Amino acid sequence: MKISRRALCAAVPSLAAACAQAHPPRPAPARPAPSPDAAEQPFHEIPVLPPEPAARISGRYAGREWRLQRYVDADETSALLNDLRFASAQRGIAVGNLTRKEREESQALVTRDGGNTWTAVKLKDFPLSLAVIDESRAFLVCRDSLWFTGEGGVSWEKRKLPKEARRKPMFRAHFSDEKRGWIFGGGKTFFTTSDGGVHWQKVPESAALNLKDENTVWTWMNFVSPQLALIVGFSASPPRDSSRFPDWMMPERAARRALTPSTTVLGESHDGGNTWKMGVTSAFGRVSRLRTLGTRGFVVYHYGDGMEFPSEVYAIDLSTGKSKPFFRRRDLWVHDAVPLHDGGAIVAAIEPPGRLRTSPIPGRLRMFYTPTGERWFEMKVDYHAAGTRAVLSRVDDGNLWVATDEGTILRLDIPS
Repeated sequence: MKISRRALCAAVPSLAAACAQAHPPRPAPARPAPSPDAAEQPFHEIPVLPPEPAARISGRYAGREWRLQRYVDADETSALLNDLRFASAQRGIAVGNLTRKEREESQALVTRDGGNTWTAVKLKDFPLSLAVIDESRAFLVCRDSLWFTGEGGVSWEKRKLPKEARRKPMFRAHFSDEKRGWIFGGGKTFFTTSDGGVHWQKVPESAALNLKDENTVWTWMNFVSPQLALIVGFSASPPRDSSRFPDWMMPERAARRALTPSTTVLGESHDGGNTWKMGVTSAFGRVSRLRTLGTRGFVVYHYGDGMEFPSEVYAIDLSTGKSKPFFRRRDLWVHDAVPLHDGGAIVAAIEPPGRLRTSPIPGRLRMFYTPTGERWFEMKVDYHAAGTRAVLSRVDDGNLWVATDEGTILRLDIPS
């Protein structure tokens, strides 16, 4: 595979396009600078026409919809889900928090029947994300600790976070087996372990990056193959006009805020994570997710409220290094996108309820499917599904789930 920094860096929208979108309206449409891999194209919505209704889908997903599997509907009770991972068609784990009558309880939700029933397991720390190895083994990154399960989430034993996590939060981890893993989050340095989180060592190539430590965040790691690993993140200065009031209380301020460039950071390893090669490129937006399947991948970018488009999905070809814009809509904030074996894709997005995308008010979950990347369809979603974030979990093309941070879990209804 020829995946390199060029593939990911080519996926970054150009400075010219971002500035043009920040300051419409001019008579002529704003156009991005052409990438070396593609001819110049107008900076418009993708797809240009709105996605078609689900009723027009043919083939495997014809007539299928996202059905509710879990929803919290009780007086004085609210739920928060931070992550959802399925290791197989039957076994999965979701992690989050349940608040009942102003009392909070951190939980792991465990299923052994594909999500039809969930068992709550009380946790001793606030959970952030999961790193699932197989049906039995998984690691859980919490706010102040790391945990391991060898029983599919039914019980957890405490491991250690890097000492630096006392000053810089760790958000995610990736483990290739029970011993070998990596953990990352705030700060330019990420860490590796060879004993299942008992001891951690700095990855020296990350510590040597010429970036401000306090401005840098690693967001996602993916192993494309046992040897090829990728980690992505960004480095950005805080807004100059930040104040004690959050953006959702002052939407006019956020909407008119001048766009400031950030840095996309990519690390790649060709020896199973033993050594890394780092690269940076200037961009607008912050890379939030990287999903791969074989030689195909998707990169999800989030933009500030000063941008016309809140988010964008780029498709990358890991065999050629080429990339192209794949999905962007003015009224949708995309949070996840997974490739399918047949060349298609599933995209999960939230429709913000107002002008401000960072509002704490939940928006409607909307799901999209494309068989080839050319023709798009909007799939039916249970009306209970709402939130400010969404995460997909894919075992294979016939077993897919989506969860929102408001506590809803849905499965794509495909007969086995």
